[in-house]
Amino acid sequence: MPNDGAVISTPSQNFLEFEPTRHRRWYERILLNTPLGRVLSLLLVALVPFYLGYGYWHSPAAPHQQLTLGLLAGAFLVNALLSRSLSQYPGGNLIAYQLAVTAGTIAVTLLAIVTLRLGYARKPLFIGFALLMGAQVVAVLLKARFRYTKFALVPGGDLTEPGNCRDFARFLTLKSPRDRRRFDALVVDMKAPLSDEWLRFIERQKGRDIPVLSGKYLNESLEGSVDLDGINRSDLRALKPNPLYLLGKRLLDVAGTLLLLPVALPLLALVALAIRLESPGPALFIQDRVGADNRNFRMLKFRSMRLPDGDESDRPRFADQEEHRITPLGRLIRRSRLDELPQLWNVLKGDMSLIGPRPEQPRFARSFDRAVPFYSYRHMIKPGITGWAQVQQGYACDVVDTRKKVEHDFYYIKHLGPVLDLLIVMKTLHTMVTGFGAR
Repeated sequence: MPNDGAVISTPSQNFLEFEPTRHRRWYERILLNTPLGRVLSLLLVALVPFYLGYGYWHSPAAPHQQLTLGLLAGAFLVNALLSRSLSQYPGGNLIAYQLAVTAGTIAVTLLAIVTLRLGYARKPLFIGFALLMGAQVVAVLLKARFRYTKFALVPGGDLTEPGNCRDFARFLTLKSPRDRRRFDALVVDMKAPLSDEWLRFIERQKGRDIPVLSGKYLNESLEGSVDLDGINRSDLRALKPNPLYLLGKRLLDVAGTLLLLPVALPLLALVALAIRLESPGPALFIQDRVGADNRNFRMLKFRSMRLPDGDESDRPRFADQEEHRITPLGRLIRRSRLDELPQLWNVLKGDMSLIGPRPEQPRFARSFDRAVPFYSYRHMIKPGITGWAQVQQGYACDVVDTRKKVEHDFYYIKHLGPVLDLLIVMKTLHTMVTGFGAR
C-alpha cells in the first residue's frame, strides 16, 4: 500500500545531532555514556595536572592555583560546547577541525592570561592543556569508532546508502522487517509504496523511540544543502535572520577586518606590485555585484587576467570561459584566494560581510532569478568574501552549478550562527592551502 506519510516523524533537528541509541547493553551504556565520559574528562583535565605537576596530590589552595583550576575547567567546558556544536554540520567531525577548535580554545585562554596579567600555576596549566588536547583526540576517535549515528534505510524508492559521510554516520539497507541489525534512526522514502508488514515495522520502531525520518531531509545533513524542490515561499519567509544576530555579525565583521589589517596590508601592497610588474593595466578589478536586498554595489578584486580585447569586457562570463586570459600570477592568487583581499574594504563599507553567499554580477543574477527557484532569496543577507557554498562546492560555471550553490546558500541562511561561521573559516583556510574550487 502507498505510504501516506502518517508514519513519518518530521525532524526538528539536524540528523547529525542525534545521539546513538543502539548501544543498549549494560556495558555499552557505561563505556559509551556521554555525560559520564565528560565528567571523567573534566576531572582528568582540571585535577590530575596538579598531581602530575607537583609529584603528589596537591589540593589547589593558593589563589593562583585556584585560578588555574578555573581556567582549565572553563577551557574544557568551552571546548566541549564548541566541539559538539561543530559536529552538527557536515565535515565538523573531522579530527583536523576538532583539534583546531581545541587549539583555538587553548590559545584564547593563554591570550586572556597574558592580556589580563593573571597569576597562574605554570606546570598544572600546561599539563592540563596537554591532557585537554589528548582527551579531544580520544573523544574524536571513540566517536568515529563507536558513537557515529547508524541509519537504517527501508528499501524502496530512491534511497541509497551514501558513501561519503563516514566521519559522522553509517548507513545500512534493511533486508526485511525481521532484520535484527541495530540502528539509531530509520529513514523512509515517503513516496515509495510500503507493504503492511513494513508499516507495522515502522510503527514498532516509533514505539521504541527510534526516530523515523523522511528521506528527503537526508541530503541537507549530508551535503549541507537545502533541496529547492522541497521548499515553498512560506518556508523561506521563516528563514529570515534575527536582526539582533545580524547586528552582532556586523560588529564581528568590522572587528575581524581591523584585526586582519596588520597582516593584510603588506600582502595587499606586495600582490598589487606583482600584478603591475607582470602585465599592463590596473592592479584592482572593480565590478558591479548584487548585494543584500538586491542592491548593487562596486566590488573590489585583484586583477588576475590580461585585459580583454575589444568589447569583451562588457559581456559577463563564467569563470571557466575566460581561463585563457588568466596570468600565471593570477592563477596563483586565485588558487590561494588572495585575489579577494581587497574586498576587506567592501566589508568595512558595509556592502559585504566576511562570511556569506558570494555576490553575483547583475546580468547573471537576473538570468538566474528566472532559471533557479527562489534565487533572489539568497540576497536576504549580505554577501561574503567566503561562504558555505564556496568551501563546499567551489565556483559555479553554469545554471546547474548555480542551483547547487543556491541550495548551499539556503543551508547557510537556515543554520546561520557563529559555530557554522567558525567551520567556514577553517574550511576556507584549508581551501587557501589546497586551492579547492579555484578557477
